[in-house]
Amino acid sequence: MMRKTRIMIPLLAVVVMTSLVPITGYANSVTDVQRQIKQIKKQVAAKKVQVSAIENQISAVQQQQQNAKEDIMSIDLKMNDTQAKMNDLNQKINDVSAQAQKAANDLQQAVLRVAKRNNLLKSRVVAMYENGNISYLDVLMGSKDISDFLSRLDAVQAIVDQDMQILEDNKRDRDLIQQKKTEIETNLNNLKKMEADAQTLVATLQEQKKNREKLLADLKTKEGDLEEAKAEQQQAALDLVNQLQQKIDAQRQAQEQNAGGGYTPPVQYSGGQFIPPVAGAPVTSPFGWRIHPVFHTKKFHDGVDFGAPEGTTIRAVADGVVASTGYINGYGNTVIIYHGNGLSTLYAHIRNGGIMVSEGQIVKAGQKIAEVGMTGYATGPHCHLTVIKNGTKVDPMEYLR
Repeated sequence: MMRKTRIMIPLLAVVVMTSLVPITGYANSVTDVQRQIKQIKKQVAAKKVQVSAIENQISAVQQQQQNAKEDIMSIDLKMNDTQAKMNDLNQKINDVSAQAQKAANDLQQAVLRVAKRNNLLKSRVVAMYENGNISYLDVLMGSKDISDFLSRLDAVQAIVDQDMQILEDNKRDRDLIQQKKTEIETNLNNLKKMEADAQTLVATLQEQKKNREKLLADLKTKEGDLEEAKAEQQQAALDLVNQLQQKIDAQRQAQEQNAGGGYTPPVQYSGGQFIPPVAGAPVTSPFGWRIHPVFHTKKFHDGVDFGAPEGTTIRAVADGVVASTGYINGYGNTVIIYHGNGLSTLYAHIRNGGIMVSEGQIVKAGQKIAEVGMTGYATGPHCHLTVIKNGTKVDPMEYLR
């Protein structure tokens, strides 16, 4: 709320300044009227500066919005990438879990094999015990002759070799399966840690996205406040134009009075149809709400656009007096013509060097006043026509049909 109050201060200052300038009655001399016209023109110039400042703020806010949108898109991409990694990790965890289960089964089979071999060794020891605790040496020493000794030696060697093989097989089974089981469990723990880290990252990204979305909403609100202030500034500028128009009439009257003659208004619109500002040009954008071609947001279009190549002649739609010429933010190079009875027309987006009239000049309907361009906010060359009736922008087609 404070932000909007600060934005409104320049507008209030202009309103106060404007109230100091009388807009009714006629001045007693041409000099007085000219002084008042000069004062109003200073106020119009100040208004342009204020509108320009708001435009700059709007542009900055829109850039911040664009940055926030890009941040959100980047966060979404990271979240998608992280989610894909999590899906991959989940699949790997399932695969490794299956491997761990298989390793556990293999280890169980190895335990059974070891137990079976141990039983074999035990049965041999039992047999030796039951036969008097006969050792391998007893078997050899009980030989009848050398041939029997060698035979017994071969048999004993075979038994010893078999026992050693059983022991080695037991050790290999235990070590190999245990090693495999340890490796799988380590891998599984690592994968689960990676999954936990990915979940933490997703939570962080979600919080970042939430913050960016809140920032974007705040920026949109700020842009709306600025647009509202801009509209109020522009309306105040129109009020100044109306005052300027009345002063132009007052100046003509004072000149007539100083010359000793009766006053005859230079222009006095009394109805009738306007001629199109650009001969044969099609209407490319009507009066009313539309999606702005530059900002791509819904905005009110305060006039009618006539599409035409750059340099095409722009004509005065009716007799009048040139009230203002120059650059206005958004409109670009602009001519405003006063037609009397509180009616004015504004011609915008004129090319650089394309204004062909000067302030205070009397023009006739159909007279060349400017050339088509695309200054200000425009995506292509065209003539924008705004009709202002007693300070309010109205549909130009009501005067062109």
